[in-house]
Amino acid sequence: MNSMVFPKIDIDDIPKWEGDLAPLECIAIKDETHNVKSFTFRSKVDAWFKFLPGQHTTLFLNINDTSVMRTYTIASSPTRPHTITITNKLLENGTVTNWMHEHLKVGDCIDALNIGGSFGIAFDQPRDKVLFMSGGSGITPMLSMSRYLVDLSIDLDIVFLHNAQTPRDLIAKDELEFYEQHQSNFNRHFICDNADNDWSAERGLLSLTMLNDLVPDIIEREVYCCGPKAYMDNAQSILNEIGFDMAHYHQESFDIESSTAQQNMAEPSKFVAHDEGESIEVVEYNITLKETGKTIKCGSNTNILVAIQKEGIVTPFACSMGMCGTCRTKMIEGKVDMDAQGGLLKSHEAEGYILICCSHPESDLVLEL
Repeated sequence: MNSMVFPKIDIDDIPKWEGDLAPLECIAIKDETHNVKSFTFRSKVDAWFKFLPGQHTTLFLNINDTSVMRTYTIASSPTRPHTITITNKLLENGTVTNWMHEHLKVGDCIDALNIGGSFGIAFDQPRDKVLFMSGGSGITPMLSMSRYLVDLSIDLDIVFLHNAQTPRDLIAKDELEFYEQHQSNFNRHFICDNADNDWSAERGLLSLTMLNDLVPDIIEREVYCCGPKAYMDNAQSILNEIGFDMAHYHQESFDIESSTAQQNMAEPSKFVAHDEGESIEVVEYNITLKETGKTIKCGSNTNILVAIQKEGIVTPFACSMGMCGTCRTKMIEGKVDMDAQGGLLKSHEAEGYILICCSHPESDLVLEL
């Protein structure tokens, strides 16, 4: 007779999970909508996950014999530390998300980076009223924060405003409605771009009138926003129009679910050279790209990704802040000053990898690019 083997859950007896410790094992897959799935993972060896609501991790996958990386916000709450859940949406031409939806199975293992990021309510000292604004799959950090606040019964007045294309695209609809029914301090509003006559709630693009009707005390709230760039730009425009104090506005600093991140493409103008101050001598170094045979110039006050993009060379990246790991590149020769913000495992750094978005040359370099 087989006996059930339960994993260890006493965090005093097991290590904190880090990417170097063990891969992630998929233990559950849930259909959230017709094109959104949630994937729940545990560590392949007994471990617990330490993170704050709103943070993210980067997955490493091998797709068609090519190593690819993609960053996703963790949708689950840190109050349940033995698993993490990633919720993502099928995208047109989306390499990683679409592969996960079509091929990832319960029991499969994947590698991931350490958890990082600085977006979320636990990083701030918010007002006692908060507004979560999300569009599409930008709902994931708001779900993590809501689950965290509900689990701990934290006394905050919460309004959750979520925009979706249609009612069938609403993620975690039942869960948010449950919170509203059972939490006296939780109110939710759904807005759909398109809906039939059976839809009784708001519809269309979020407007100043709509926001004032749904959240009349908006001026008193701490606002957290995540979604497509156009959605966040519109939210900021409305808040500026009403004279909202933008010191109390927070948004995800890069759109990790965007088509830009999925395709690993962007314009060089998105980057600004690193300024080390006028008193420091700027030295120009040669950077040789081994695979292309090209040699480019890069000053010691400029990150390597800037220099590469200025030459019109396309190379993978997403966040440009050393967090997601997408721009990981093997350095064959040379020395750099790197300020990685959790986007590189220690084992990868020991193998000679760098993140070119946050690395400045300190000598001539040879890169495997």
